[in-house]
Formats: sequence, structure tokens, C-alpha cells
Amino acid sequence: MTGLLASTHRLPPAGLHRAMACLTFLGGDRSERWSDDCVEIDITRKHWELSDDFSGNIAIFARDHLVVAADATIYDRPALISALAAAGVRPIGSTPTHLIAAAYRAWGVRLAEHLNGDYAFVIWDSIRQRLVAGRDPTGIRPLFYSEIGPAVIVASSARAIAESLSRGNVLNLSCLGGQVAGLINSPGTETAYDGVDPVPPAHLLISGSGHVRLERYWRPPLEPDRNPMGEADARVALRELVATAVGDRMSSGRTTVWMDGAVDSTAVFAAGQHRLPALDRSRLRPVSISYPPDDPGSEDDLVEAAAEYWGAKVQWLQSSDIPLLDSLEERAQESDEPPAHLQELWNRALARATRAAGSRVALDGTGGDRLFHVSDIVLADLVRGGRWLEALRHARACGHGWSQAMRLGILPLAPPALSDLASRLAGPRFLRHYLERPPAPWMRADFLARHELRERDLAVLRAVRAASLAHTESVLLLTLPAWDGGAGYMRGALLQEGIENRSPLLDRRIVEFALSRPIQERASVHAPKTLLRGAMQGLLPARVLELGSRPAGTIRFSRLRMREAYPGLVERLFAQPLRIADMGMVDPDALRTAASRVSAGQADDDVRANLFHAMKVEFWLRGLEVRAANVDGAARVVDSALRQNVANCAGQSPVNLDGSIYVSET
Repeated sequence: MTGLLASTHRLPPAGLHRAMACLTFLGGDRSERWSDDCVEIDITRKHWELSDDFSGNIAIFARDHLVVAADATIYDRPALISALAAAGVRPIGSTPTHLIAAAYRAWGVRLAEHLNGDYAFVIWDSIRQRLVAGRDPTGIRPLFYSEIGPAVIVASSARAIAESLSRGNVLNLSCLGGQVAGLINSPGTETAYDGVDPVPPAHLLISGSGHVRLERYWRPPLEPDRNPMGEADARVALRELVATAVGDRMSSGRTTVWMDGAVDSTAVFAAGQHRLPALDRSRLRPVSISYPPDDPGSEDDLVEAAAEYWGAKVQWLQSSDIPLLDSLEERAQESDEPPAHLQELWNRALARATRAAGSRVALDGTGGDRLFHVSDIVLADLVRGGRWLEALRHARACGHGWSQAMRLGILPLAPPALSDLASRLAGPRFLRHYLERPPAPWMRADFLARHELRERDLAVLRAVRAASLAHTESVLLLTLPAWDGGAGYMRGALLQEGIENRSPLLDRRIVEFALSRPIQERASVHAPKTLLRGAMQGLLPARVLELGSRPAGTIRFSRLRMREAYPGLVERLFAQPLRIADMGMVDPDALRTAASRVSAGQADDDVRANLFHAMKVEFWLRGLEVRAANVDGAARVVDSALRQNVANCAGQSPVNLDGSIYVSET
């Protein structure tokens, strides 16, 4: 990842320096700037990102009428270069920035339709006086924006934008309150800062002629193919797609795979080994977390079996050595936004193991659950199609009683208006969507109503309409704003550990292929992820493909770590007056009662998780003053560094009158 900022609004020097100070955690080693009378573009990178495995040795591309800055890794480059040649365009370099510039020359604002990768970019077209910013289809790289009249600011950090406008303490209470309530979808496409929003995944932001607009350039398939290839051929095709996606994402040196016993991450590992020549297979090394042998969810045996199948050695981490919530208060106070991921420290531990293995690239199995499996919502599709006996057999095979069968098989078929009426009559505990969750018991009813938190949460869940309820779920889970927000946060955290995390199963080719397949391949009761398992036949031992994942291990481990950490965190939570109470979000007595039950091990998993969200927001709010002081100090450092950079570049690159650097491409 890279920190970038572009603005068609002339920022005061102090605001610009505060913004760049907020971006240093994404870079800080190499920073450059380009500006003219209409736009300013800044970028900062880590030194190791300058290699060909990452961004390459270019920061800002400036040639003719185009200026391009990108936080990007582009895959399937031969196909892109071939398409560019057919369009009469030849890239003048091989870095992602060069390829994005060439794609814009070839296809204009339709360039993203031809890109396969993880990216966020900005392009300034001086002839058309147009700023174009884009974000990859699944939102792996973060990008935010704010409109200032006819102008716009775009950056890799929401806080950088807010600080550039001296609005770092102007907060979005609806977004923060939704998190405190445990309604993770309620924030939607908003941030903790009022007036700063994410550029949605699979969208371009186009600013020109006094207008700013968002345009979607890609949608996941909303229905399976009506005449799909046979399952045997599909298994072969998927195997090659996964192997290609893994190969595209491997570094030139060693790459690690964060592996558990599930078919998703083991498939990534096996497909990579399948693609590599026999003498090169040591380049792909599994890293895994070991759980105690008596833990019913331990997958150590499956991980070892998958590794031994390819003669690989697992780099093990011991679960007993990994904290879950250590330094939550300090981490929250330092974060741009409230920490998005409960398992941040687990991922950081895996990242450090990746570095210890001599790698800066880690692959994972993210995406497998969303693309190759659906929940028992298929019951509702069976009922709607009049296949009652099949629905009954499915419910029995899943072990569902009548209440669960009704919740998944009948209630999802109710018209939204009828569900809304029932909710008004029965109260907030009546759930109108099978994925909806009730608000945390400590939330004040007037705050929930004033900010319409339940309605906002439900609107996100109802935003997708596909060919069936099961297919709707697949598309919805792929595109939920909470997923890309969490992914962007975590990738920033991992960048601080010195690695880049990549997810081969979210390759655009795999996404489109998986969602084109029949629902039955995602809905099997006895063999979940049928297509992915079939594609890995012969690449993984049978016991891995038959048993799959035993997720109770991480659940039990989370519960244990929460029981250990929560008493101390709760004590610190109530050591000061609660900001979230002062803002009218929570009833402090109800929060204290729930926190006491959690500390005593008497609360369920939902309350435990929701308490984490409430604490992270409270601790983040307490850090407002700390962050303001830190960013002012860092801004002075950034100012000094930029001035030094200007002095060092004398005679190498033109320097604008305002002291910024014009980096030309020759």
C-alpha cells in the first residue's frame, strides 16, 4: 500500500502538511509532490515498495497532459498489455503506474474495466481539466473523498482529508453510533469524519466542469449462467484460475500462505505448488497458528497434511503466544478510525512470521466463504419454487428445528413492507432480515431512532437483488461496505509490519467464474464448497478435502482471550467519564451491567463482540486530543522533509513556485 492524496481544492500549507503527516504510516520513506494551478498530488511510500514486486521505482508519473499516482498491484499483465497493443497504446514502463497511465490513454474513463488488480489511483488530465480516481472491484485498497463545493479531495486515509480541512474533530455520530450498537452495516459507505466518505469499490470518481460524480464500472454477476459448462470441466477451469491468480500474486522471492485447515487457504497453497516447478516449490511456504491438541477446533493435523503432501515445512506460531486485545486502548487512540478488526494482533503475528521467513508477500484464503458457499437461505428459494419436500429434507439434514426453518425458509419471503410493519408492532427485537442483528442492549432508544441506525443497517442488507435469495447473499457478502472497510484497515496495519497481504480468491476472474456457477455447488449440506473441493482433487490429501475446517478452534480461542483481557479493559473503560454517554449514544448503567456480565463469562458471543466495538469507539474518542497533538508535530516534520527533498532534487526535477516538486517521466 501507498499513501496518496490529490486535491482540486487549494489547500493551505498547514492543512497539506497535516494530511501528509496522517499518511506517513502508509509510506514515509519516499514522498513526492506534483502541482499546478488546478490540482495538487502527493504520494508517500515505504522503501521496500519500490521494487518490481510492488509499485516499482516511480512515485508520480507525469508526461504530456497526464499525471498519475497509484497505490496498486496489477495482475494478469500479459492480457492487459495485449489489449493495450490492440488499442494502439504501448506502455513506456512496466510498473502499475505506467500501466494505469497507458490504460487511460487507451480507454479513457473506461480504463478500470480492463484492469485486474488491487488498486487505488488518481489521474489528472490537464487537457480535459478532469480528475479521475478509481478503486478496485472488491475494495482491497482504501480510497476516500470529500467534496468542497465544485472541488474534491481524494486520499488513502479518511483522517488525512479531515485534517487537511481542519475538521479532524468534526465527527459523524451516525457512523460511530452504529459501531457502538454492534450494527456493523449501519455506517454504510461513511466514515467517522463528517463529510468524508469512501470511494465505493468498483467505482470511479470523476471531477470536472464543476461537478463530482461516482460511476460504477463493474458489477458481480447477478445470476448464474443459464447454460454453464459441466461440473467436471468447471473443476479444471477453476483449478487453473486459482493457480494463475496465485502465480500472479507471488513475489519473485519467497511468498508465504497463511494457512488453516479450511479448503480456501489450503487451495491457495496447493494451487501455487501445482503451478511452481518442482525445484522452486520452497518459494511458497505455509505459515499457521497452532492450537492445543485437546482443542476440538485444532486444525494442526490438516495443515500438516496439506504441507506434507507437497513436501513443505510449516512455520508455526503458538496460539498461546498471541494476544487478542493487548494495547487496544493505545491502538485505538492512534488509529485514523476506530480499529476495524478484532483479530488485528493475530494478523500482525502472522505478518511478523512472514517477515521472519524472508518474505514481504503473504497470501490468504479470503473470499472462499463468500464465493463458494451459501447459508441455509436456500430453504427460502426451495419454498418459493414449490419444492417443499426438498426444503424439508434440507432442513432435516441441517438439524434445524421448526423455528429455525421458519426463520430461514418462510420469513425471508415476506414483503419488506410486511416485515417493517411487524417490527413496528413487535419492537426492535423483531428482526426483518435473516442477517440483521439487534442493537446492543446499552444503546439509548432515542439515539437509535434519531440516527435511524436500524433502518440504515437494514438498507444495506436490502441493497442487493439478484436472481435468487441464495445468489443475493453471495453478492451481498462480497460487496458489504463493512468488508472493504475492514480490509483497508487491516492492510494498513500489515503494511506497518512490512508486508503486503494478497487474496488470490478475490481475483476478478475467479469472482466472475464462481458467481456464474449453479447455486447447488454452493449449497450442499454434506460437502460445502463443492466446486472448490472438486477443483483441488489430486492437489490436496483426501482427508483435507473431506473434513474441511473446524472453526470452533478460533471461536474458543477468542472466548478465552476475551475472558482474560476484558476485566482490565472494562476497568479502564469506566476509569473516565464515557464520551459515548456524553454524546447520548449509550445508557452508562446498561453498559456497565453488560460489561460486568461479559467479564464474569456470563454473556453470549454477540454481546462480547459488541462490547469490543463499544470500547474501541470510546478509546478512539479519548484519543482525539492525542492525535491532534501528534499530527501537528508530525506535520512540522513532513514540512521539513519536503523542503529537504526539494533541496536534494535541485537540478533533477523542476520545482514549482510553491516549493513542490514536479516529477517528470523521461
